[in-house]
Amino acid sequence: MKYCLTYLLLLLTFTFYSSQIFVPYRKGDKFGISDESGKLVVPAQFDKIAVGYNNDFTGIKSSPTIKKSYILKDRIILKDTDFSYFENEGQFVKGITIKDKESYKHSRGNPNYLSMNLYNLKGEQILDRSYNNIVVIDESETKGMALKESVLLLLYSSENNYGLYQLDKKQKKIIKTFFENSNDVDTDYEKFPKTFSITYDENRTKKKLTIDFENGKIKSSKTEDLTNSNDYRDGYGRSGYSSYEATRMPDMEVEKSPVPENSEGKIIRVRESFEDKTPEELSFETTEASYDYAYIKKEKNKFGYFLTKENKYLIMPKYDKIMTADGHGVFASGFIVKNSENYQYLVFMNKTQEFITPESKMIPYFFRRDYGKKGFQLFKMFDKDNKFFCYADQNGKLYYSK
Repeated sequence: MKYCLTYLLLLLTFTFYSSQIFVPYRKGDKFGISDESGKLVVPAQFDKIAVGYNNDFTGIKSSPTIKKSYILKDRIILKDTDFSYFENEGQFVKGITIKDKESYKHSRGNPNYLSMNLYNLKGEQILDRSYNNIVVIDESETKGMALKESVLLLLYSSENNYGLYQLDKKQKKIIKTFFENSNDVDTDYEKFPKTFSITYDENRTKKKLTIDFENGKIKSSKTEDLTNSNDYRDGYGRSGYSSYEATRMPDMEVEKSPVPENSEGKIIRVRESFEDKTPEELSFETTEASYDYAYIKKEKNKFGYFLTKENKYLIMPKYDKIMTADGHGVFASGFIVKNSENYQYLVFMNKTQEFITPESKMIPYFFRRDYGKKGFQLFKMFDKDNKFFCYADQNGKLYYSK
């Protein structure tokens, strides 16, 4: 059985910058949503808000029981539900329940432990039942090239069968069934969005369905028998998970670099807790320094970050404490620096300083680069007890009011 169909479409995801930014805003002890200026557009009513990737959010109420709401920009689409989490599907949203959390945790995403419902952005339920997995193929994935007025739904039922259907968005109903009750499928997006292919089984016969698109509609579709075809692959294979035992080389003695003069000898790494922890908090891990690349160096009771091979400082020795953190980029390095009681976040890109946040009594932690638009950096601010307090931008603007 193949379990990772949902993740295939991630290869087709495009990043767009919107003209408006929406940020979780703390008012008193509750959270709502504000625009970039801090104007509340969704009233503060949640105990916590988790940030998605498409200007969408999950609002969480923890009392008397946990209820979750799906928020898109400045609108609550699904309010106070029992879903475990949500997934944005362009013009749709999936409400997902984890049926067996412990088994799902160790299953690498096996949808047999999930139950999914599909909604449009008006909050209207599209399908009359839940499915283990729902894959949406519509204009949001193809910039309108494949389908506009309808959508393809690849559904994996609780009976462990697959079906492919065409749904009319306006009528909110299925208008065509391509196949159903297949034991397995293998999707082919090689020529997408002009063409979509899928291999399935019907009455013990392997078949391949090819759908061609033109001007936002289905131009044609054809089905061929693969029993005696070179295109047939036993076990399908491309959309499946593989399990394997990792092999490791024997441990070898590694020659350690000599300890440089005035080295601190330790590195403190700052990490954020998982988002399901309430309240979220920072953790600090102290490890032995490695001197091959860089190390923290002390001069006149101040610390800097020294590059070993370049024989120069990346961060000049003018701080009471330097901690490494995520720089949010392949070539980015992030540091939390402290002087007296004030913290700043310092970011380097390709060893060139990119920006530094203003001094703050709270600890800034880099959360999202280019959030909503290029140049807007979103931070999480943590209080003196290392507990999450509110969000902020790179200029120190706090999304908070009493």
